[in-house]
Amino acid sequence: MRSMTEGLFCPGFDRIEGRKGRGRDLTKALPAKVGRAREVFMKLKFLGTGAAEGVPAEFCDCEVCREARRRGEREFRTRSQVLVDGVLSVDFPPDAYCHSLRFGVDFSKLRYLLVTHSHMDHFYAHDFVLRGYKYARGLSAPLQIYGNGEVKRVFDECTRREMRPDVLPGLPFSVVEPFVPVEFGGYRAVPLRARHARGECALVYLVEGGGRRYLHLTDTCGLPDDSLDFLERYLADRGPVDFAAFDCTFLFRAGGPGARHMGLPDADALRAELFRRGVADGHTACAITHFSHNSAPLSEEVERAGREYGFLPAFDGMEAEF
Repeated sequence: MRSMTEGLFCPGFDRIEGRKGRGRDLTKALPAKVGRAREVFMKLKFLGTGAAEGVPAEFCDCEVCREARRRGEREFRTRSQVLVDGVLSVDFPPDAYCHSLRFGVDFSKLRYLLVTHSHMDHFYAHDFVLRGYKYARGLSAPLQIYGNGEVKRVFDECTRREMRPDVLPGLPFSVVEPFVPVEFGGYRAVPLRARHARGECALVYLVEGGGRRYLHLTDTCGLPDDSLDFLERYLADRGPVDFAAFDCTFLFRAGGPGARHMGLPDADALRAELFRRGVADGHTACAITHFSHNSAPLSEEVERAGREYGFLPAFDGMEAEF
């Protein structure tokens, strides 16, 4: 089995890497035809691949969590965060500071933040009171935050008591609406309506940059018809996405009626629909992420899921370049 640090190459998907000693056979999840390396235009880093409680869960003493603790770091899954090109983050969980230490990420260089929804495992707003004053020096540019109206209310609520007036201008917030693209720093992000939160318009995002397209699909169970229809129209003259990351909270179990997350049967069905509509094709790399401890996502089970369903199983620290 190859080390993740060796890298895998294929048309439309150049390399995937991870920590030494964490080998993975990824060929089942990648486009079948292997080809030469190309210039890289977008780099993803999966900083966290766990659901709200993480793996092992913070306060849990179940068999899975005990085993994950016994095995150590290779089984740990922190709260969901994806970094794009080192400057754009999708979500900002309570584990973000831990991510910066564990994976050598410098958040002083972070310029843009796309927030999917207001749940604290995806948006821990308290940390932003530390972006300035005597807590953070040498910042050269603001951190632009994008999210729905409820995310803005959570930001205001969580920072109200400790936010200094000289720090706030460095954190401009733009409220976004579904299907209205926003452009910043050479990127275009398209918010799409998700099927997740009650009482809030949760979002997923299509991120475009450098001629590449990343489709971020957590937290959601499938996609509403208006999001699928929009994606089909929007990408008709742009071409399919290069990489898609699917929510897989339930792993082998389907979400069922009214679910707000996916398992493999749901992710597989959504992938098929994206293929049918031309949103994805044979050159699209499809990953699964956002695993709950309740689905027993120990490494051998997640790897089996990848083999059986043809998905790339993401893990904390995984990098993908395309």
